[in-house]
Amino acid sequence: MVPIHKHPTKDESFVILRGKVRVTTHNDGSVIEDVVLSQESGNYGVDIPKNVWHKLESLESGSVIFECKEGTFVEHEVEGILEVKSE
Repeated sequence: MVPIHKHPTKDESFVILRGKVRVTTHNDGSVIEDVVLSQESGNYGVDIPKNVWHKLESLESGSVIFECKEGTFVEHEVEGILEVKSE
């Protein structure tokens, strides 16, 4: 699992190559969108705009995604981690 985070300056795209991956976007702890990427569902990719909180969760062992961001690689370009309280 990749914890909830956001990127302040870059959009991010994910494309499923194998398996199943859940991509969830959040706003102040509330879920905006919950998408399962898989060939079976026909959901092959998702775009995450900059400054949108999001997380990824592998739903199947061996899942593989392609991740793409604009520009050069900047290590640890994350503004922070959002803690979500479960109810």
